Amino acid sequence: MIDLDPEDQPLAGPPATLSRADAFAEHRRVLDEGAHFFQQLALRDVEHPGADLAIELDFDSRLTNPRGALQGGLVASLADIVAGRAIVASSPLDSAATADLTIHYLQGITQGPARAVARVVRRGRSLAVVNVDILDAGSGELCAVATVAFAIQTNRRTAGTEERQEQ
Repeated sequence: MIDLDPEDQPLAGPPATLSRADAFAEHRRVLDEGAHFFQQLALRDVEHPGADLAIELDFDSRLTNPRGALQGGLVASLADIVAGRAIVASSPLDSAATADLTIHYLQGITQGPARAVARVVRRGRSLAVVNVDILDAGSGELCAVATVAFAIQTNRRTAGTEERQEQ
């Protein structure tokens, strides 16, 4: 689960002060060390019929609101994480940035785990759209629905190489 030490400081400074190449390198370093915030969550991939990708999040009282439901910001983050991973898995790309995330909360997730089920609606050259259903896996109830759009930049070097190899 989450174990953030208030003494921990980013080693390379705020990402906004770094060049793009240095920011990617810093991100890779943090991921390689298992220190990224998302890696601190109890996320796991699961099978779900018809899903391009599905993940679950176990939670306890540290992640709930006063009503005992999973905190809404974490539900939105879960939708963003599964949607982003679903488009990355669908094709090579250089980078993806969330351009829009719309979420409708239907009811609280109180039993858990929370399950996010992503279905890629469309992936073009510069934009991808993913629908995400968020379920309370303990009760089987649909608790939120989200649509997430990503601005994507394909890895031009890889894409060009593939095109030349096909010719």
